[in-house]
Amino acid sequence: MSPLQLSDRHPKVALYLEAYTPLVEEWFQALRDSDALTELRRTAPGRDLVDNLQRLDQLFRDLVDGMFAHPTPVLERAVAVVAAHREAVVWEDQLVPRPGAGAEELAASLRHKFKRNISLALLEALICLESALTYARETLGLSGEELADTLRASTSMLASLSVLHDQQEMARMRQLTGDPTEIQHPKFTVADIVRGAFRIGPDKFRAVGPEGQRRIRFGSVPPHGVELASPTMKCPAHRLTNDEGQPLNNEFWALLVDVYRMSGRLG
Repeated sequence: MSPLQLSDRHPKVALYLEAYTPLVEEWFQALRDSDALTELRRTAPGRDLVDNLQRLDQLFRDLVDGMFAHPTPVLERAVAVVAAHREAVVWEDQLVPRPGAGAEELAASLRHKFKRNISLALLEALICLESALTYARETLGLSGEELADTLRASTSMLASLSVLHDQQEMARMRQLTGDPTEIQHPKFTVADIVRGAFRIGPDKFRAVGPEGQRRIRFGSVPPHGVELASPTMKCPAHRLTNDEGQPLNNEFWALLVDVYRMSGRLG
């Protein structure tokens, strides 16, 4: 079935295929090309982890601002799709476009949504990484390069969250952390996560693979029990792949592990 046919079936599919996915692909390319990221990597060893993660979060958000600063075919198409399906977009309390809003207002709202989603994705990834780091050290007894290699290979944690509906993802994070609080940005920040605001217990993890090639994944979790009113769409960063055929989410995860390593947290 073609993307166009899929788009005809449900507005959410159109939004993901024709608006969100191209924007995510452009954002990852901007991240690869970012001089600011090169500089952050160069100077990261001189800062602590929270400082580096705060700078990374801001860099992520600045890339969104750069993408939305000037009209491009990708942005214009995304705004047009949002205009056609605005009732299916999940807006938050801030910068919700008015009924009948024009392209400029819709672009501002979409930019705000994109920045919020990227910061939220960072928080969820950090919960997984911080929790897996504790499990790897205290349960598996790993340290140094073996610890870094194991964490770097443990991409399935993000993958398992990236193939769920938004409501399913929230339910699963609650099951994993045992905390009913909704994880949202800016209510919670990277500093909150690093300092222990949410943690996934060691009973939720499994180590798989032979020694020297281990990776950490989530064990089975109870059914989420969420009734869905719209289709489940994979996160664009998981569905899109790089030149090596790996999900773009793997690049995101590898960058976070590198920031932890450069910040001296994996010694």
